[in-house]
Amino acid sequence: MSTSVIVNADDFGFSAGVTDAILDSHRRGILTSTTLMCTMPDAERAASMAKELPGLGVGIHLCLTQGTPKSPHVKLIASPSMHGRSASLDQSVPSLIRKVQFSRAARDEALQEWRAQIEWALAAGIKPTHLDSHKHIHHWPALGKIAIELAKQYNIGAIRCAREIRLDDLACGMGYRVLSRLAGRLSCAAEAAGIATTDWFYGLAATGNFSEEHWLAIIKKLPAGIGEIMVHPGRVDGLPMGSTRLVSQRELEWRGITAPAVVRRLRDHGIELKNYSHLTPRP
Repeated sequence: MSTSVIVNADDFGFSAGVTDAILDSHRRGILTSTTLMCTMPDAERAASMAKELPGLGVGIHLCLTQGTPKSPHVKLIASPSMHGRSASLDQSVPSLIRKVQFSRAARDEALQEWRAQIEWALAAGIKPTHLDSHKHIHHWPALGKIAIELAKQYNIGAIRCAREIRLDDLACGMGYRVLSRLAGRLSCAAEAAGIATTDWFYGLAATGNFSEEHWLAIIKKLPAGIGEIMVHPGRVDGLPMGSTRLVSQRELEWRGITAPAVVRRLRDHGIELKNYSHLTPRP
């Protein structure tokens, strides 16, 4: 079996610098896919520019922990508007999970908000190739069920399942190991619903470490089948203070994805670059 890779950048629309680096990574490098973060300031420009690159697959980076909600009806899962400011989704993942775990009303709001994000992207001219989520929250069973429901409703053919494989010696913490197990459960549920997933996934432990040297080291280890490698390229300028733990790491990843040696190494190993539109559900 041959090896195919979807190189997917999260956070499309997070800021102008992140948007521009993602677009450049597709034009000059190995990036084939990205996911639009509809709640963030540069989302509208990102959606508009993506339409000029038909080879770039664009999915939805479902969000409930950062940015401005798209639904006017969220109250339990958002901080209320006050002093002229818009409501905000800014909260920790544990806080969100407690809400959706114990409150049906909070789960209903999550459904409304994610539906609003998808419909916003559709109205902006994006035909989503797949769904994933900021901070991987769609792997939590209550939210995964919602993501699958929305994928079926909007005919979105694929969903990320972060079943991490090991290609390096980077430490993978307990949280990521739990996430990988939850991803196995999500994969089974997606398969039962006729939603496609990749054969493998890589990028949790390596987040922020995708230098040119790292790419050159892992390419020869990629397994057969079609897999996703998750990346976070970006420019530092314009990143809101405290908005992300990945700052200079985004520029390191941008340089790695666009390095000519990395492009050549993939070609020399016969690895085909694809995006999520090429996936089909398992029979």
